[in-house]
Formats: sequence, structure tokens, C-alpha cells
Amino acid sequence: MPYSAMTYRLLISSPGDVPLAALTIVRDCINRWNGVYGHQLSSVILPILWGTHAAAAFGSHPQTVLNEQLVDNSDMCIAIFANRLGTQTQVAESGTAEEIDRLHGAGHYIAVLRCRRPVSMSSVDLDQAKSLEDYMGNLEGSALVLSYENDAELQRHVDNILSNAITQARTRTEEQLAATPASDIATVAEVWPRVESEPRMKTDSKGRVKTSRIWYLVLANTGDAPASSVHFKTETEDSEVGDAWFVHGNTDGETIETIAPHGETRFAIFPSFGSAQQVRCTVTWTDERGERSNTTTLRLV
Repeated sequence: MPYSAMTYRLLISSPGDVPLAALTIVRDCINRWNGVYGHQLSSVILPILWGTHAAAAFGSHPQTVLNEQLVDNSDMCIAIFANRLGTQTQVAESGTAEEIDRLHGAGHYIAVLRCRRPVSMSSVDLDQAKSLEDYMGNLEGSALVLSYENDAELQRHVDNILSNAITQARTRTEEQLAATPASDIATVAEVWPRVESEPRMKTDSKGRVKTSRIWYLVLANTGDAPASSVHFKTETEDSEVGDAWFVHGNTDGETIETIAPHGETRFAIFPSFGSAQQVRCTVTWTDERGERSNTTTLRLV
């Protein structure tokens, strides 16, 4: 079932010698956290990495571009070091060091991890290793750096970090909202579609009881403002797996005038033999922000 949540952007920062496998473990931990705790805490963590989220740009230093595109828009950070500090930037010992400084200066949560897996010294750049040790020494007065030697330790650290990071971020958000005058807080609508079903019992001409099921498409306004001019459409994600659903009362995308705050309206679904079990539903409405929309995948349950 869809739910409203606060999205937090978590920057995963590291020099180039941190293996992709470690970054994958961090992303897997985030995905697992979202699935287990996201609905409960109304929070979603979005992992951000420069390798997958940065866009090519010309005219500025690479780290400046990354700061503008990713770092300054992030809410928290996990920085991982192994045996290199990284390449020096215009203002810091390395890109990861600069990202830590910027996010710390903005008051965001930062966790620093150090990989202690055994490595062959022939593969280590001694100058980089010395720079990293010096940097770690400077962090001792302002950061608790946790080490890991295997995947299980890395996963355990990340799981604990995510809970602490979200707790701090939610507290900061609540403090900001409490300090904001009520007149400055926007009151908006938020409409999400979902499917509900209920059994229906019939008695045939011979007195036998037969049970069938009826489905409903529900449009729920979870916001604190009315949603006006609401309309929706359903479409199959793959035309080869079946037809779109017939929804009673939605002829030609008929508009619903208003759905009250925290109100719902529902429509009967009449699936046919050739109907798809799963469709994409897009609902559009208007509030003080203008026209808004949400899209989600629905299944007959």
C-alpha cells in the first residue's frame, strides 16, 4: 500500500580504492532498511553515489560540480576509506575529505568507516597511506571512526548508522518545523491510489451459497488540504499480459470535483477474463501548488 514519507538523500563517499562490493553492501543495507522501517518511520533513504548520479558538466572543477549536483543536496553521509586518502582538491586534502567538511559545516550526520581487510603492501601507495593516516589522526578529536575487516562487520556498522542518521535527521526536521510559524507551513493535498477487495456471497436458485470477490479502486487524500479536479487513469505495464481494468464511474477520465483532506472515494473494478492482474495507475489533482500527480503499480488482491 502506498504511504507518505520523508525522503533523505544519503551520500556514499569514498576514494577510488574502496571496492564496488563495499558500496553495494551499503546500498543493500539501505534498501533493506527502507523495506523494514520505511513505512513505520515514514522515512525513505535514497543512496547517492557520484558514479551513478552525477551528470557530466564543463567549465568548473570536477569536485565543484559534484558539490553542486550531489553533496550540497545530501542530508547525511557515509564515508568509507581503505588505504588511500584520495586526490587533492582545490580546498581539501581529497574529494572525500572536502565532502565531509561541507556536510559537517551544514550540520548533517556523517559516519566514517575504515576498511582493515588484509592487503598486499606491494599494492599500497605509501604516500597515500601516510596521508590517510595523518587525516585519520586529525579526525580523532571530532569523529568516532569505526573499522571493519569483513562484509558482516560492514553490514552491522551500516545498519546502526542508518538508524542513528534517521533519528538525527527527523529530530532536526521536527525542530525546524516547530520553529516555523504555522502561517509559513504549506497545506497541501496528497492523493494516492490503492486497491481494496471484499467477499460477496450469493445464493443460487438451488439454495447453494457461492462466494465471489469484488474489487475497488480507492483514491485517498492523505494531505491536509482539499484535492480538486481529481482524475485518474489505469494502463497496463505490458500490453501482452492483459487489458486495462474497467473502472465503473471513470468513463473518459471523468473528473472528481473534490476529495476532502484525509478523505477517500472509491470505484468498483470489473475485471474481465482478459484483464491484467497488474496495472499502472496515475492520479492527478490540483492544490495550491498547481497540478500534481502520483503514479503507482496496483494489483488485484
